[in-house]
Amino acid sequence: MTVTRTIHAEAIDPKAGMTLAELAAFVQTALRDDVDNDVPVKAIVNLRGGIKKLETR
Repeated sequence: MTVTRTIHAEAIDPKAGMTLAELAAFVQTALRDDVDNDVPVKAIVNLRGGIKKLETR
């Protein structure tokens, strides 16, 4: 049996992109939930390159 844990974060303002505080909260949540350091992070970005959404699995 495989158990997976998903950490998910969305920018408050997707047009502007994720702020540094939002990014820090995502990282802190992942570290608090003992996500392995080698787990890839998927990012969805807007046309200007701002981060709209982050996710690990």
